Order: sequence, then C-alpha cells, then structure tokens
Amino acid sequence: MGFQAPSGWDRETDTLFIHDTGARIERRTYRQKEGWFLIPADLDQEVLGFDPTPEGRDQAFAAFAQGKLKPPKKKKPAEEAAAPATRRGRKPKPAAVPEEGAAGAEEGGEAAEGEGEEKEEKEEKEDEEEDDDEP
Repeated sequence: MGFQAPSGWDRETDTLFIHDTGARIERRTYRQKEGWFLIPADLDQEVLGFDPTPEGRDQAFAAFAQGKLKPPKKKKPAEEAAAPATRRGRKPKPAAVPEEGAAGAEEGGEAAEGEGEEKEEKEEKEDEEEDDDEP
C-alpha cells in the first residue's frame, strides 16, 4: 500500500501534493538540489528542502504541520501609502481635467472653486448607494 497524504492535502501525483492553503510538497530539482521541497503559497517565503527519500517526504509534511513556514509578510506603512487607494477593490477614478474654454471653467482652464469637491461628494454618494444595493 502506498503513502497516504494527511488531511487537507490532495495527491496530484506520486511526487506532488497540494494543500488547501495552496502550499505544495513536491519532489523535484530545485536550485541544483534534488529532494522533497515544501513550497509556500506565498512565493515571497523561503522554500524548505528535505532529502529525496520517503523519510524526507514525511519530514516535509511534519514541517508543515509544525508551522515551519513563516507567516506572510505584512506590508509596511510606506508600502501601503504607495499603493493606489481603492474602494472595495475598484480602481480609483482619474481626476477630470477641464478643457480650455469648457463650460464651468474659469480663464486658464481651471475649474471654479468648490466644483471638484462637489463632484467628489456626488461620486462617493453614488458609490454608497451602489454598495447598499449589493446583497
């Protein structure tokens, strides 16, 4: 009888097991080394290697069960500030630039004071109404 993968793991082949979280245990060559490798779902994390034997495979499963994979890195405040602001996964709308001589624009092509704020408030109100309609 062959190896039985622990609960939460799907056996894709004799050399590939995939966990519900997306982590993988695979026998392969990685960085010129053959063995069983515990590959995290978050590719920013380190891959852990084990011997290319049945014992190495068992050690990889044990390492996963013991939580040897580091938790995903959290974004630093500077990285969050650099990311574009979104509302519930939507991309921010580009700011409208009035054309020269367009209605409602003062000389020089700039919008009258307060118009931009009113437009933003209107868009936010529309977004809130859309969100209220969603189940």
